[in-house]
Amino acid sequence: MMKKLIFDTAKAAFKRGFKQFKTQKARAKTHGTPVVPYDLVKEDIKRKIRGTKFTSKAEIKATPGARRRILLRIERSKRTKVKNRKPVIYGKAYASDKAGKTMQIQPLTFKQRKLMKKEMAESAKRIYAQMLRRNKKKGGAIKLKYGGIKKKRT
Repeated sequence: MMKKLIFDTAKAAFKRGFKQFKTQKARAKTHGTPVVPYDLVKEDIKRKIRGTKFTSKAEIKATPGARRRILLRIERSKRTKVKNRKPVIYGKAYASDKAGKTMQIQPLTFKQRKLMKKEMAESAKRIYAQMLRRNKKKGGAIKLKYGGIKKKRT
């Protein structure tokens, strides 16, 4: 069972690496971007697999506290991740692109934000007042004695 897990993991890694290599080659034809040779891609994958320790359920059961140590290591690695990272660009990016130069929102001061909110509130009030006046002219909804809503007949 353990051998199958290792084999499947390695197979998926090589498949992903080859797919990446093919897309790089296709992009190089149209855009002239550099291509990492497939031999280097394979060596990198092999090095990563060698550096990965696979632990089976039997090994975890045989050594007391192994499961807890693994869970603690995962938790610790999650905690040490940096919260404020650079903007991550999704989609197509090329070697000429510079990270995080587009879609930047300018920060506002407290006063500017307060003023902006005030303007938005005034605009909303004005629009709602217009709608109310328009609906009153048409003959809007009136409340019944028992709390239901009935439309006026025109």
